[in-house]
Amino acid sequence: MSVIKYIGRTTDFNGKTLWEIVGNLKNFGVGRVVVRSMFERYTEPSYMRILKVEALPNEETRKVKVTVEKTFRGRTYPKPAVIESVSYKADYRLLHKHEEESYCRVNTPQDEKVIPLEIDMPPLLREFVKKETGKTNPKIAIKLKPGYNNHYRLARDNEEANVEVTMGIGKPASPSLYAGCGI
Repeated sequence: MSVIKYIGRTTDFNGKTLWEIVGNLKNFGVGRVVVRSMFERYTEPSYMRILKVEALPNEETRKVKVTVEKTFRGRTYPKPAVIESVSYKADYRLLHKHEEESYCRVNTPQDEKVIPLEIDMPPLLREFVKKETGKTNPKIAIKLKPGYNNHYRLARDNEEANVEVTMGIGKPASPSLYAGCGI
């Protein structure tokens, strides 16, 4: 008996490519709901309703251009999204028609996370800034990248943050390594 040895990168993908799914459906699946397995890790529903399908000229790559109504983590995008560059990934699955209504229902409204405007500096940088400026407790302003998928925002004037952001090492895997360090 021979031993099978796999060579190359492994993936966490679980499913079929969009090419395989839409190619086997009537009307190329327009109106059907497709789920990306990678996004099923979130508690909120993430899915795509197919609006239009176009074949791409290079058949070897097995990519397809799909226009979808995209919902990510319970929020539906205002404009249709085009999936083209990631359509070759074997990470999609088609929802059965009887599953669509229950899967696509948003159960709870999402709370928006409010982040403070400033956080403490890292310890070494804090010591340098203290020495240079003379400030006893210097802070760093937080900059957030804007985006539609953000479930968070910076606190406005006189608004209290509901998320605590700290500068630290977090919970270490082996606390015994840091015993006696004062961390």
